[in-house]
Amino acid sequence: MRILIVTGTFHPEAGGPPRYLLNLATDLVRAGHGVEVVTLGEPHDHPYPFPVTRISRKQPVPLRLARLSVEVVRRAARADLLYVNDHGLAPAVVNLALRKPMVMKIVGDFSWEWSVRHGHTKENIDEFQDLPHAPKVALVRALQTFYSRRADRIVTPSRYLAGIVAGWGVDPGRIRVVHNAVDPAKYPFPESRAAAQALLGLEGRFVVTVARLTPWKGVDALIRVLPRMPAGWRLLVVGDGPERARLEAQAQAAGLTQRVIFTGEVAQEKVPAYMKASDIFALYTGYEGLSHVLLECLLAGLPAVATRKGGNPEVVRDGENGLLVPWGDEEALGATLAGLASDDALRARLAEGARRAAADFDWSRLLRATTAVFEEVAG
Repeated sequence: MRILIVTGTFHPEAGGPPRYLLNLATDLVRAGHGVEVVTLGEPHDHPYPFPVTRISRKQPVPLRLARLSVEVVRRAARADLLYVNDHGLAPAVVNLALRKPMVMKIVGDFSWEWSVRHGHTKENIDEFQDLPHAPKVALVRALQTFYSRRADRIVTPSRYLAGIVAGWGVDPGRIRVVHNAVDPAKYPFPESRAAAQALLGLEGRFVVTVARLTPWKGVDALIRVLPRMPAGWRLLVVGDGPERARLEAQAQAAGLTQRVIFTGEVAQEKVPAYMKASDIFALYTGYEGLSHVLLECLLAGLPAVATRKGGNPEVVRDGENGLLVPWGDEEALGATLAGLASDDALRARLAEGARRAAADFDWSRLLRATTAVFEEVAG
């Protein structure tokens, strides 16, 4: 099968989707399929076993989308299938003429994210779904609905997101849930917490969160509840993003500059070391499709405290491999983190549960399920 992957982000950019697509494309080639990638991004000389075309984000948006459309048309002629990840509008429009089988992976609600970034809404993603919207938001939402309905199949990483997408009027019979997964061979964890701390120059007890620093990741709440943690515990914030300056100012204003460590953007191969160097993983997010970092947390054998939101409960089984807290209840968040930090036996039990649960998100299972969707559509 010849597969054209169209995506808004790709390796070596940070985040779960770029890693997922790199691993998927590489394994598809190993299985004998032909793969090409068209993505937004800047030139990069990394050697891949498949061609990658990058369209610079430095261009104005209309020109960027026009070039993306041209590249899709040029390469789709020899493809049996389009696999679209993010930036679905341009491929959906040109495919009106190409009429190629198209599978689209949807990992979130772009219209909601866009509305949050531009200050058009303060509601969470679930509230946003049924509200009346201002004209600009309504237009973005209509475009999202258009390109989602144009796909022959929609892949979502969680049952939660499948429900969101069905709410846009997409036929549920065309939606396939394929949980995200991780390949242990791709995560070089140090042998022990002590070895990881020595590698990174860290010492002590840490709660770690790994995220792009956006408003819905809830890092501000983690900073606010940090004083409730036992003495000596610190918060390790791994990642960068538009909220970083505000979060650093918040930590400074609270007198917590010695207890909150901001790493900034970290090379992907170093993230496992930060996880292994820590004692608790925290994901206080108001929105999550199905978090790659939660899966990495399972591999690291790290007990997680996560919100009972989005796809999180599909990964974290409360009391077995982590603890779930209500989103918006910082009192519960602080009490749960403080309690877990004070209970060595509970941390050890949840860590063992995390290692066992990692097998439920095996990469080979994802590869088989994704390939089955492609074959279902392309014949």
